[in-house]
Amino acid sequence: MKARLRAKVWWPRYDKDVERLVKSCKGCTLVSAPNPPNPIKRRELPTHPWVDIAIDLLGPLPSGDYLLVVIDYYSRYKEIKACRDISSKAMIAILKEMFSRLGCPITITADNGKQFVSQEFRDFCQNNDIHLFNTIPYWPQQNGEVERQNRDIIKRLKISQIDKKNWKDSLLEYLTMYNSTPHTTTGKTPAELFFQRKFRDKIPMIDTFEYNYKDQDMDVRDRDREQKEKGKEYANKKRRVEDGNIKVGDEVYVKNMNKTNKLAPNYEPTRHTVVSSKGGDVNIENNETGQRLRRNMMHLKKVEGQWKILDEEMTETNGGESDN
Repeated sequence: MKARLRAKVWWPRYDKDVERLVKSCKGCTLVSAPNPPNPIKRRELPTHPWVDIAIDLLGPLPSGDYLLVVIDYYSRYKEIKACRDISSKAMIAILKEMFSRLGCPITITADNGKQFVSQEFRDFCQNNDIHLFNTIPYWPQQNGEVERQNRDIIKRLKISQIDKKNWKDSLLEYLTMYNSTPHTTTGKTPAELFFQRKFRDKIPMIDTFEYNYKDQDMDVRDRDREQKEKGKEYANKKRRVEDGNIKVGDEVYVKNMNKTNKLAPNYEPTRHTVVSSKGGDVNIENNETGQRLRRNMMHLKKVEGQWKILDEEMTETNGGESDN
């Protein structure tokens, strides 16, 4: 557009006028690529093991089973439970058994699976004085620790299938190996940090079982912070992150999560208003129905000035109804 105008006409600040016109085009906005992601925010290392945990449901597997994966954020200690019933009642039963051995954590981070957002599951957490945090819908990165662990589990199950082994036996072997292997971030095995002792396995042990938790905690904490910072800088550079320009009161279009065909727009034409924003976590309200949604900044496109004015004029012309 600039090239066409440059060949024939000119006026002061026409570059900015052209950019403003293109940005305010509703059609262009609805089919455009997502915004760059926000800079990564690393979770602080908890003070002790089994304070903050993450849970996720993996499956279904070819056998019809699902895997409930539980990760401790401090030690990276992991537990996996196979199940076929994935209702809230079944998840609560598994966690009750686990908590009877390990105690109740302070927080649980889970996605928006129906078993983790039900009133029954919320009541279970409340009755046990556990704070439940649900991640942003369609944004698994917010529960990145357990999502990353899921990839390793899937790889192990694929190897088991190729070798024609019993996948449940392979899963137990994997857990034994994982909890006995030094983690790349902490430099310690999950078992050391969780149980304050090393797991004894088939590999001969040279050192004793003694483990001084207080002496090692500072080293682990420093190493965790250093490794997370390195990963953050690398990921931010690779993903070309930007601080979002969407703020409270802005009108936005929401990413279309259920495209029906190849020509469906990337964003829904209905406008929403931002009611709260914290980093990449944004709550919006549908301007027509009042329904509230929670989305990541990358799921939104800001309604720019000229189209916003034109849309409002069309609404007034049509007697209060916008022709979207």
